[in-house]
Amino acid sequence: MRDLPVVCWAMVWVWLLPTYSWAQVTRVDVEVVESPALGGERFGSVGQYERLRGIVYAEVDPNDPRHRGIVNLDKAPINDRGHVEYSTTVEIYRPLDMSRWNHVVYHTVSNRGGAGAAEPALLEMGLALVRVGWQGDLSPTETNIVPFLPIATNKDGSPIVGPALEEFIFNDAKTVSTGSLSYPAATLDTGEARLTVRRNQSSPRLTPDGLSWKFADAEQIQITRPEGFDGGAIYEFIYEARDPIVMGLGFVAMRDVISFLRYEERDDVGHENPLAFEGLPTAALSLGISQSGRVLRDFLYQGFNEDVSGRIVFDGIHPNIAGSRKTFTNYQFSQPGRWQKQHEDHVFPGDQFPFTYTTLTDSITGRTDGLLERCVASNTCPKIIHSDGEAELWQARSSLIVTDSMGGHIELPDNVRVYLIAGTQHGGGRGVHEAIPNRGICQNLNNPMALAEIRLALSLALHEWVVDGVEPPASRFPTVKNRGLVSAAKLGFPEIPNVEYSASYNPLHVHEHTVLPPKDGKAYTVLVGRVNTDGNMVDGIRHPNLSAAIGTYTGWNLRREGFGEGGQCGGTGSFIPFASNQTEREMFGDSRLSLTERYPTHSEYVQAVSTAADRLANQRLLLPRDKQRIVELARSSTVGTVK
Repeated sequence: MRDLPVVCWAMVWVWLLPTYSWAQVTRVDVEVVESPALGGERFGSVGQYERLRGIVYAEVDPNDPRHRGIVNLDKAPINDRGHVEYSTTVEIYRPLDMSRWNHVVYHTVSNRGGAGAAEPALLEMGLALVRVGWQGDLSPTETNIVPFLPIATNKDGSPIVGPALEEFIFNDAKTVSTGSLSYPAATLDTGEARLTVRRNQSSPRLTPDGLSWKFADAEQIQITRPEGFDGGAIYEFIYEARDPIVMGLGFVAMRDVISFLRYEERDDVGHENPLAFEGLPTAALSLGISQSGRVLRDFLYQGFNEDVSGRIVFDGIHPNIAGSRKTFTNYQFSQPGRWQKQHEDHVFPGDQFPFTYTTLTDSITGRTDGLLERCVASNTCPKIIHSDGEAELWQARSSLIVTDSMGGHIELPDNVRVYLIAGTQHGGGRGVHEAIPNRGICQNLNNPMALAEIRLALSLALHEWVVDGVEPPASRFPTVKNRGLVSAAKLGFPEIPNVEYSASYNPLHVHEHTVLPPKDGKAYTVLVGRVNTDGNMVDGIRHPNLSAAIGTYTGWNLRREGFGEGGQCGGTGSFIPFASNQTEREMFGDSRLSLTERYPTHSEYVQAVSTAADRLANQRLLLPRDKQRIVELARSSTVGTVK
């Protein structure tokens, strides 16, 4: 059996699993706190919603093989049944008239504890909306969504102590700054910790004259910043931390609460399932955006889409703007809020192989793995819609979703669809005709191109795929095979006056995280999306405001002078407006056609937007209501009216 492939080994592991039929959730203290909710607004034929909120209590068996990968679970306190207890905040929006519920759970992974409902289009479908706390290092408030996870200790009850790394970038010109530690310091002896500063990720770590620090207390340090380093300088602090949270239980919390809502009528003390109405839910979906999308990918990869009875948790998932990342969650002294960028947080774990849903052998490390390995073995794989924006190519190595480690084309499994929303920064903007772009600490104006409307259409497509068996739109993602992916150095970005194109992207190396700071190994191949002569991306899903562009919209931007000049301006993209007319364009030496050369009249501009919007709506990539709104905004704009 030694030579069995990874998938076969995983299947053997599952076949050997004992059956655990006892419920992980022991008590559900959830009640109606607002009825009607959402200002009493009515949502189509479903009508009004009400909001429920409370705490769900649960416990896990550390001897269940499904839990053996949870870091420090064996060092968490146990009850008299030998189980580890935890609890979590849960928030539910359900139709006030439950006869109008469509019996589908729509779970949104909470982003940094955020609460709230969802887009009206989802509410009009009659979904029950659920959020479950998972990020265990957040402080609870009256409104946020957090879990309450145990702290691991040594067997004798003494605190666990180990090295931890913090990074601070202050983006200001102060001389003295305060940095908060993710975990308390085990000792206030400054000789047991080290602070360095560097200008950017590739610069040497220095301890120059003028740099000093001290503990304000066990959870904060005060840094005196040296001359010669600007607001974008990276301060790295390595210290001995204590009291690690068993953060991997955050994945368990999502799994167990959704499993309870799907499969159980009541808890151990007789409290009814708040979604048990004329039967139990028939399906469960989950959306994760940004940090939450990375969590959803990690949740799947680590096998948590199988509950303790071997049942599927989510039938469909939609990781959005997660790129090829996972999270820094199931680690000792983990920091789930970190997200690795070219300038910030670059050395933290969470972005290593595997990157995609296809099982591959990594040519650099020799490992064979994929995000679906565990769910394939347990027959609990969901249908997956993965969507990214253009920023994720530049900043989250999204090309690795559709390539191997060295940039070769790969095919994806049948249960996966992938989409790239071109011309957008991380999370998208408020809209081309709604936002007033600014520069902040960046060189170029921030990118206002929206992506939320397309993400919503994809979420509805996932619902139709899972519930009705209707195939979603075909994948729309640039690939090596269709020549949509190229190296940043060979992009051919146009020369634009006063705009620097440096081919800067967020590189990825094999990291050795057993030492701090981590050591870089060999580099993976990261590619970006090809562009046209305007510098706008060609492939993927193009928003109507990109098809009828009034400027260049990119997934990258650079930091300006005084803030780590030249480094990527993390999360943002660029908006570089076209000149108003030919005279202005020629005056500045801009090769891109001006607005009046593109749209001689206002009606021609509106028609260009309308045609593009119709095309996306026909492809089920834009809802009719959003199509209409986009066209109306174009009609109320001044494009084509000013000569």
